[in-house]
Amino acid sequence: MAYLRPKHLTCPTCDFSDEIGLVIGVGPSSAKGDIPYRRFRKAGGFNIGLTADGLQNGTLTCPNDGTIVWTNQSGKKANLA
Repeated sequence: MAYLRPKHLTCPTCDFSDEIGLVIGVGPSSAKGDIPYRRFRKAGGFNIGLTADGLQNGTLTCPNDGTIVWTNQSGKKANLA
């Protein structure tokens, strides 16, 4: 199950601010307690980061100074051992 949620981001360097759209959800093989994935769906006024071969790399950068303001990299699950 996944849902779309807006999130307001602000560049820490130049204070550029805009709203992005996030898809938040869990996959069918997720176990109880797993961290939901969060990926941007709408970039707002931010630039979408690209790899050298032109594919999206999962980051959003500030259009003014290139600071990374979002990454699709998931958080880490707590180790309870």
